[in-house]
Amino acid sequence: MNGDKRMANATRRFAASIVLSVVFIAPSGLAIAAEPVAFDVNVTLSKKAASALAAASEGIVVGASYSAEPLPSARKHAGEIGEIDLGSEQVEIPGKPGTAHVSGSKLRTDRLKWITGPILLNINVYSARKGGPDNILACDFFDGKLADVRSPITLRCALIEEKPQTEQKS
Repeated sequence: MNGDKRMANATRRFAASIVLSVVFIAPSGLAIAAEPVAFDVNVTLSKKAASALAAASEGIVVGASYSAEPLPSARKHAGEIGEIDLGSEQVEIPGKPGTAHVSGSKLRTDRLKWITGPILLNINVYSARKGGPDNILACDFFDGKLADVRSPITLRCALIEEKPQTEQKS
């Protein structure tokens, strides 16, 4: 029975380690190496932020935005800042320290044919604005290559009024 239990646990760990990946065909016709697109964001809160979120029954949103540099032939598809918008995803979690799972399901794989270079990722965390119209959190953020994300990534948050030093993770 113990061996069966160990095998079941090992199987669960293996299954949990499988990450959704993106494979696409470059204009040259060669397959580009897969990039994991699913990841977890561990959100931590200062004591004041945790209290304020609880008092307001406020939630937390983790927002992920994907983009990339366009191929010269695809510049017409680029947005205002000159990059190809590859989609975004928002995950809401309760207003307390916790983990948000970003699945990568909103990544626009139909646009990968227009890009050159790595997929870029920006992750921001903010209050869900259920208790008021304004964001009340100042949080660390991630801005870099999707391939550089090490899941889980921890982003610290405090109230804006606490004037915390936020950090760019990359």
